[in-house]
Amino acid sequence: MAMTDRTYCYHCRSYHPAHVMTQVPTAGGKRWRCLKSFSYGQTSQAQRDAFGKKVSELNRASSASLSRARLPRPVLEVIRSASGGR
Repeated sequence: MAMTDRTYCYHCRSYHPAHVMTQVPTAGGKRWRCLKSFSYGQTSQAQRDAFGKKVSELNRASSASLSRARLPRPVLEVIRSASGGR
């Protein structure tokens, strides 16, 4: 399957086959969501909260990774030396 056969889901932030996607109206315009994401909305409050925390943690990790990658090399060396070389 080529990447052109896949559509980006703004809900779970990944690509899915086009046949499992649907467009939904949002305040910013129409966006694509996978059908699986709608089933998450029908689960219990605790399950939705757990899913939200998982996605938030992934977003934080992704953001931290991107921000470190954008730092100039001398700054990265200072950070590494302060954290014990990790």
